Amino acid sequence: MKLSKARIICFSASLLLFGSALNAKTLTVLLLANASTQDVIQNFFREYSRDHPGIDFNVSIVQFSALTAKINTLVTAGEPPDILEVTTTYIQTFAEQALDLAKYTNGAGLLNRYLPSYQAFIRSGDKVIGIPIEATVNGLFYNKALFKEAGVSVPSDPDHVWTWSEFKDTLARLVKLPSCRIGVAFDCSVQRWSNLLYQANGRWISPDGKTVLPNREAARQALTYLRSLIEAKLVPTSSWPGKTDGGPLFETGVTALMWAGNWELKTLVGSGTYFPFGTTYFPKDVIRAACPGGELFIGFTKSRNQEDAAKVLLWWADPSTIKRYLESLGGSLLSPMKDLPIDYGKYTDYLKPMLSDLSVTPPWVAEDLAKPELNLMQNDLLDQLILYSTGRSPLDRTISEIEKIGSEVEKQIRPAAK
Repeated sequence: MKLSKARIICFSASLLLFGSALNAKTLTVLLLANASTQDVIQNFFREYSRDHPGIDFNVSIVQFSALTAKINTLVTAGEPPDILEVTTTYIQTFAEQALDLAKYTNGAGLLNRYLPSYQAFIRSGDKVIGIPIEATVNGLFYNKALFKEAGVSVPSDPDHVWTWSEFKDTLARLVKLPSCRIGVAFDCSVQRWSNLLYQANGRWISPDGKTVLPNREAARQALTYLRSLIEAKLVPTSSWPGKTDGGPLFETGVTALMWAGNWELKTLVGSGTYFPFGTTYFPKDVIRAACPGGELFIGFTKSRNQEDAAKVLLWWADPSTIKRYLESLGGSLLSPMKDLPIDYGKYTDYLKPMLSDLSVTPPWVAEDLAKPELNLMQNDLLDQLILYSTGRSPLDRTISEIEKIGSEVEKQIRPAAK
């Protein structure tokens, strides 16, 4: 009798396990190749699986350059991933296919957890199409040793930031030092130049997506200002048009400032520099502004496990999850959430000016950066910026060419939007 009961118990347990296996779901996940975050993200997915039996994840890593082609192929085949990691510059490209998280929770409440700039990235009409998992922001680094030698100070609080004119004058004083070979290492990219456009209170594309450079005067100011820095040899040709990343130039110790982003801190602080450095506030023209960025998770309306994917995304949207994730990275990435206390560890003091710049950046900056039209224009825009800033194209022709580029992109994107 005892043996019979034991067999029944074992048989029942087997049935439970077998039933659990039948009900188990494996969510497909595509992560961007990123050595500093991909392993940590996968650990968090494993944690979710432990806490939610029956949910597993099949994670694939994709290079950023291959992301769009990969997703387009999967969507066309009717097999989109359940969860996709995407950057702020590309999220709106997938807005039409993205899972609407407002169907699974209070959309307004979910949006309100995030900084205004990050709300702009994940809002599409009445839809909430993603979950920001981190924030990045462009910022300004400086060589303390060179500034001390020149007897020049940097702004110490947000109420006394440099104007563009003061920034240029400061660079001019620094490059007079025999020990200073480069004024500012300025990354040669559309986004890095865009900080100037936004500081001039301009934008790339009008809110309705039909007009490129709607504020022409702001565009003129931003274009002529960078050109003036290059003509004065305050920005080296190795940056514009040489496209050398600002990090290596700054690490030489003969560069006064670097116009890059907070991601440079991981290398500078981790590897160490032979000179002391710090960060300060971006200069301003009409307003203070900095380009926000970062990565997000989205789901797809036609994925196999969309409801379970929504639950996972909302788990990531919990402030406690984001806090643990960012702190497990050591504090090198920023919080996209409002009023979320993060221990940034050894990066704390460096991040203060950048967080301040981010906090005053208008939400329309994020809306502008996220427009699909802007992504399609990137390469052609950079060519025009280089031609003008290096004196090979006059201002009016440059603006005219940028408008032509925008017109061609609008013809491509409008039929697809109907």
